[in-house]
Amino acid sequence: EGEDVFLQCAVDNQQGKAQWTKDGFALGFERHVPGYPRYYYTGDPLLGEHHLVINGVTLTEDGEYQCQVGPTITSPPIWAAANVTVILAPSSVTIVGWADGAVVEVMAGTSITLECLVADARPPPRAAWFRGGIKVDPALQEDRVELSRLARRWNTRSQLVVSATSSDDGKAFSCLAVHPALPHDPDDPTSLLASITLSVLHPPGHPTISG
Repeated sequence: EGEDVFLQCAVDNQQGKAQWTKDGFALGFERHVPGYPRYYYTGDPLLGEHHLVINGVTLTEDGEYQCQVGPTITSPPIWAAANVTVILAPSSVTIVGWADGAVVEVMAGTSITLECLVADARPPPRAAWFRGGIKVDPALQEDRVELSRLARRWNTRSQLVVSATSSDDGKAFSCLAVHPALPHDPDDPTSLLASITLSVLHPPGHPTISG
């Protein structure tokens, strides 16, 4: 989102008039598209060049575009299509129920389910779990994609069940948002990451009588 898009259209031995359409709606033949101040055609029309430039794309630009050449008495109509997919980074990542950096107490020998929510992305985001900085096997997590409250965006919920042992005490469990618009390195300061730390408690031992 926010970048410029250049859709190329070059027609050999052009006969009819050329224009672009978006999702079936004709944009017209003028080089500066009426009603679309961020759209214009570029290239040399005498050489059959009718490239479409869109400045600062937003989610409304998502869709199919066609460069169409109309028919003449001696030639049929021709067209070529291109799809524009607008990528939107997730707005947030949270471990549901706890603030980022929280210390979560759990009894040794019991299980705790951690749920990560990666919100409001296009295309649908993914989640990666880390334990003490080491990536958790993705087969151990259960993911579910759902529609966001925002149009044409998705959330992903990822659950990880941890059976707490002494080795988990003091370990950070982190959820990293995985998306084409984000770095995939949890150590990158621009990555989207949420973490909690487990504090594993042990029940008191059996009382002893001495003396």
